[in-house]
Amino acid sequence: MKTVSVSVANYCVPCQCRCRYCLLGSCGKNTGVDQQEGMDFADRVLREIREERPEMTKGSYYNGYCMDMPDLAGYIRYGRERGYPCGRFLQMNGFAFRTEEELDRLMTMIRNEKAELIDLTFFGTEEYHDRFAGRKGDYPFLLRMLEAANRIGLPVTISVPLMRENLGQTEELLHTLQGYETQNIRFFLPHSKGRGQSILDQRITREEFERLPEEVRSRFAKTKHMTEAEWLASGEITEAQGRNLTLVLTPEEFPRLKEMSGAEILAMLEELDDRYRAQMPPVHELAKRYGNPEGQELYRIRDLTLKWEQQYIADTGNTIWDMHDETHHFAVDE
Repeated sequence: MKTVSVSVANYCVPCQCRCRYCLLGSCGKNTGVDQQEGMDFADRVLREIREERPEMTKGSYYNGYCMDMPDLAGYIRYGRERGYPCGRFLQMNGFAFRTEEELDRLMTMIRNEKAELIDLTFFGTEEYHDRFAGRKGDYPFLLRMLEAANRIGLPVTISVPLMRENLGQTEELLHTLQGYETQNIRFFLPHSKGRGQSILDQRITREEFERLPEEVRSRFAKTKHMTEAEWLASGEITEAQGRNLTLVLTPEEFPRLKEMSGAEILAMLEELDDRYRAQMPPVHELAKRYGNPEGQELYRIRDLTLKWEQQYIADTGNTIWDMHDETHHFAVDE
């Protein structure tokens, strides 16, 4: 298996939301290490890995999925200077509530640090959104963030997951959001990692998708999606050829990691993923065992094969290190 990249994740910022599909399920906890220590560590390790494998140029560092950190300006600057995504693009859900003046200062700082784009995720109309996010008042707060970004001239994209529970809200939500200045409003299907496994019954079918208004369907993610039945009949299900590895920093493991070279860390991550893949049946066997030839739910192929792997782990009581669990070191297929 070819390793395409290695990144470093440091979940050092507690999120104020408790989203039902949270990748990390962190519930407001800081599970990482000091931000500056994490960035300095990433600089050394990623430099040493590039020296070891010059072809691996895609790696980066990031602080997780909440940007409400004491030194956001320094984080953006750090990412921009190194060409990392966090220097250009910020996911802005999960901030502590702020006044209009505080929001204006926040958005002005982000613009002045030359971040190119921020993203806000809405889960539905107000009552449903707040319930899904686990925080009353989150929906109007996001609209105030959007207003502040518009005032400051900071470009914004909007993301909306499509779930059975919120399909009837998508048209009203879209019309509300179209009252603001946005670069793009896109709809997508939620993942099934972390707490996302609690909403497996919310995955929509092709029929449910086709019943949505055209203005919603036209904004759906461009990544190829098919029903489970269509994927099984397509002949397009193949083994992944590459992997992107991520090292997740925790206070418990950080002292040991600091003593390791970049080459040693790369070898550790590859060994973890190799072990996972060695204990997992080939994808065509998983398809035969778990694939539903009548399944009408829509999937990206990566999400469908993940579902089968999760079923295999559950059925076998497998205790291997789950390389799809982003709360610790993990891999994403290329």
